[in-house]
Amino acid sequence: MPESSASSSPEAHTSASRTDDEKPYHSKRPHKKSRTGCKNCKARKVKCDEARPTCRSCRLRKTECIYPSSSPPKATPAGIAVPIRSKDSPLPSLEAEHSSNGQLSPFPSALAATSIAGQSDFDRDATAPSFPSTDDLGLLPSIVVEPMFRPAPAVDEIDMRLLWFYTTSTCSSFSIERGTTRPLESLMRTTVVQYAFETPFLMHSLFALASLQLQSLGSAIDPQRSFYYRAKSFEGYRKAVEDANPTTIPALLANSLFLTALSSQTFRDPDTKDLYIVDWMLVWRGIGLMIGAMGVGPMIDAGLNILFYRPVMDLDEATYSIPNNLLFMVSSISTDDPDHAEVQVYYNTLRYLGSLYFNLASKGMTPVMALRIITWFTFVPRRFVELGREMRPRVIVILAHYAMFLKLTTSIWWTAGIGERTLRDIRKHLNPDWVDLVRIPFQTISVHDSMKVARIILQDPEWNNPSTIAGFAEGEDALASVRKLTWVDNVGEPITWQDNTAVLVNPNDEGSTTPTWSL
Repeated sequence: MPESSASSSPEAHTSASRTDDEKPYHSKRPHKKSRTGCKNCKARKVKCDEARPTCRSCRLRKTECIYPSSSPPKATPAGIAVPIRSKDSPLPSLEAEHSSNGQLSPFPSALAATSIAGQSDFDRDATAPSFPSTDDLGLLPSIVVEPMFRPAPAVDEIDMRLLWFYTTSTCSSFSIERGTTRPLESLMRTTVVQYAFETPFLMHSLFALASLQLQSLGSAIDPQRSFYYRAKSFEGYRKAVEDANPTTIPALLANSLFLTALSSQTFRDPDTKDLYIVDWMLVWRGIGLMIGAMGVGPMIDAGLNILFYRPVMDLDEATYSIPNNLLFMVSSISTDDPDHAEVQVYYNTLRYLGSLYFNLASKGMTPVMALRIITWFTFVPRRFVELGREMRPRVIVILAHYAMFLKLTTSIWWTAGIGERTLRDIRKHLNPDWVDLVRIPFQTISVHDSMKVARIILQDPEWNNPSTIAGFAEGEDALASVRKLTWVDNVGEPITWQDNTAVLVNPNDEGSTTPTWSL
């Protein structure tokens, strides 16, 4: 806002046609200091309009305008894709963010083994959220739309660009919506950003997501800065769980989802330990844990429920699509095999895998199919995840078959390379006695054409994508299938909420309306 002159001299009333630079300078009355103003205005105790590179006051005085450099260095004023390099950007101490294997870990000690440690019933009272406890959990390894809100003073120019990019592009990273009405994308662009301004760790997650997407597009983002955002996000997330402040519940819920994409960068780090897919299962299971711990009421009150919609599933139908060699792998487990006690766990997991085979063969690569693939870990039994941490060979074989499907999610930038990396890791470490069971998954290594990968998965060289043939991919059928997304239990049955308690939309064969949260 222009300042008012305190002088009544004739010079102060010259023609309005004069430019600012032609106007003589007159001393001003003191104003309240601006916290982020230039050094000259601060010293003179006048309000700075904070124009850059030179504020109005310094321009009139014809003095050098210098701003404090307390935040990370500013980028050049070009577009978002300019090289972002900030050697002097402060990095936090990262010791606490690393797990025992040296990898950056997004998890607070209390949020460890995700849903493994206890069943998520989603029936908690909305007014009494129960934060995860270290006593209950084990430890984890390790379109253009301008932003609708302005960040706090500490945010610099690069951050503002990243926020702009998030509201323009990254906000659709978890959405498969098509058409003109996209409620989830709108929620990510508005509601989530509002919560981020209230919760620093969530804002750092948004910055980290945007920077990672820019990296995936080939933009020269300083890796240290991207790492800094992730580290601050993980650090703040951990502390928020430990502090157990109910005001952070919306941010914790949203961040539990964002961690799946943030941690996916680990797969693309050549120095990451092999078979990180096992740890990634835990990240996905953490979503269920957080919802179960925080309660459904706060999630609905926060307007975040559509973030966690999943596709409906028919497990009985899926059973007929399980590969025969995998069925034999389980049915042939002898009584003296350590896995004998886990037979039902493997069968249940294979039914979820069969659902991927069935839907790919019958409906093709639709947006909903992509969602089925990336949310698969939210369905699998908790015990399967535990067995994965023990590196049981049968778990690794099943993960190899799942990794093939991950190679089909080409429309999702943050899953790039996960399937390929996982298959290469498995080929490196799987005992030769089990290699014949992963012969088909290994055929997809170095195959990057989605149609070819799908034909290998289905073992049908003549298969064509039904969604392409029928015009489903961008048509009304695809839109209808997306609109059918809803809350489902862990066997894929749709549920609704009554007094913050989950009940089945369709009673089961026994007439019960109680959802199944774990097999």
